[in-house]
Amino acid sequence: MPLLALLLLVPVLAEITVFIVVGRWIGVLATLLLFIAIGVIGTLLLKRQGMRALREMQAALARGEPPAEPVAHAALLVLAALLLIFPGFLSDLMALPLLLPPVRRALIRWLGVQAKRRGGFTVWPGGPQGRGPGGGPVIDADYTEVKPDGGADPSLPRIEESRWRGKDEGDAPGRP
Repeated sequence: MPLLALLLLVPVLAEITVFIVVGRWIGVLATLLLFIAIGVIGTLLLKRQGMRALREMQAALARGEPPAEPVAHAALLVLAALLLIFPGFLSDLMALPLLLPPVRRALIRWLGVQAKRRGGFTVWPGGPQGRGPGGGPVIDADYTEVKPDGGADPSLPRIEESRWRGKDEGDAPGRP
């Protein structure tokens, strides 16, 4: 618990210290106005970039592509906006590089390498073609579980009543 408290307390104390130093350097009123302006900019950025990211994700899905890159860019822009909204100049300095597309691309590439090294992730391409994970068609179906003995519930169908017979009983109906 003391380590967690220290991890939470150190950034807060650092932000307060920087706030006091900036206040002495440019004046209290200017510091407060800068503080408020950066928060407003962060809020506007969050709104604007959130809508833009949503449009980019929809466009990627409409093209039948996985929206991984637009989602990653959107997540980093949201993080940058939240860091700008969060009170403090150090968090603002951490947000600035995330606003630059080359920095975001490099960070996304690095995170992708790290994810693959740690076990990775899989993106199943879907989209309008209706292709599933194996590349074949996606089949949407309803099913009823059929137990060999019908189970305890007599209303459940029995395997003998199934339209589809097992391998030892021949092929499926309609096949020679």
